[in-house]
Amino acid sequence: MKHERTKTIVDEIRYWKQNHLLPDEYCNFLLALYTQGEGQVNEESAKGAQSPAFYMFMAMNAFLLPLSFLVIYFTEMGIIMQTVVLSSFVIGVWIHIRWLQYKKSDWLFIPLLNGALILLLLTVHLNQNMIGLGLAFYITLTLNFTLWIYLGWFWKVKMLFYSGVIGFIFLIIYIVS
Repeated sequence: MKHERTKTIVDEIRYWKQNHLLPDEYCNFLLALYTQGEGQVNEESAKGAQSPAFYMFMAMNAFLLPLSFLVIYFTEMGIIMQTVVLSSFVIGVWIHIRWLQYKKSDWLFIPLLNGALILLLLTVHLNQNMIGLGLAFYITLTLNFTLWIYLGWFWKVKMLFYSGVIGFIFLIIYIVS
């Protein structure tokens, strides 16, 4: 009877922790108290392990950037078909980013950088084919780097923020020289 009551209390505390009804520190303390410190080890090791699907999605995401270069520079597709393919890559990466945000993964920066680079490639390619080089090209690059800086700041992804700042600095150096 006592074991069943303790199990019910532990399940309830885990529910509170999962749904953020109490701060994590309180829940961890209560779980350690009711399980005599045994329940925390299993929970932490399960959280640290990633599923094979996670690694498959990360590998597919990393493969999209070289595939984007292949679509643009080494195929005979028309501009509309290239735009559709690259836009679908950007949408796929965006869905993956949202999924990683939902899961609160530490690996968010990989698809975020990949998506930003594919979006840069798409916008520069469209700009070159529709408008050509000139002021519009610099505006396109400025908007992309500004988006990188904003998203890096908003989502607290330092690598994206610094990439945007460095890209913006290189753009200014290129324009001035």
